[in-house]
Amino acid sequence: MQTVFPSIVVVDSPELVATWLPLDTLVLNGVTNTSDEVDNGKGHLSAKSMAAKKWTMAKRNWHTSGTLRIKNPRLMWSLWVFWEPQMNEVRSWYINIDAPYKRTSIGFDTFDMFLDVVVQPDRKTWRYKDEDEFAEAIEAGIFTEFEAQKVRDAAAQALQTVAENRKPFNSAWGDWRPDILWEIPQIPKNWDDV
Repeated sequence: MQTVFPSIVVVDSPELVATWLPLDTLVLNGVTNTSDEVDNGKGHLSAKSMAAKKWTMAKRNWHTSGTLRIKNPRLMWSLWVFWEPQMNEVRSWYINIDAPYKRTSIGFDTFDMFLDVVVQPDRKTWRYKDEDEFAEAIEAGIFTEFEAQKVRDAAAQALQTVAENRKPFNSAWGDWRPDILWEIPQIPKNWDDV
């Protein structure tokens, strides 16, 4: 486990799980005890530290933007929709390559696969993100070459979904907005009992 995101469940079905992570929600991030990794500007620890199990969890406020996370729980990727601060338009569509969801007593458990894809609001321009971290994870032994290829294949599958304008990209998720009465979710006391 490297991050705990307390979130509001928007949709929970066998084909789709959508959760809302409001701006300024208190989250837990994996960090090391070295100041250069705690403050590395990325807000999370390195693959080498993960592989060596030399890390702990630290509280931080979610500062990126209000984020809607959409996932077919059986696939190896999720779509994160980042909005501009006023929530009036999508800033980017973010494809997070992650393990299929495992349901727990307090929510969903997954494993981030390091490699991500940032898709611009027009859904025509995209770029890989964190390729260096993905390479480091392979080098650190977190992934075998076979597993690494599955990660690359998941990214290609997600990009094909964008190119073909299939769900969730062809849906109204870009127009979705959270209920203004929703409160910021809290980290469950038993978050580590999964």
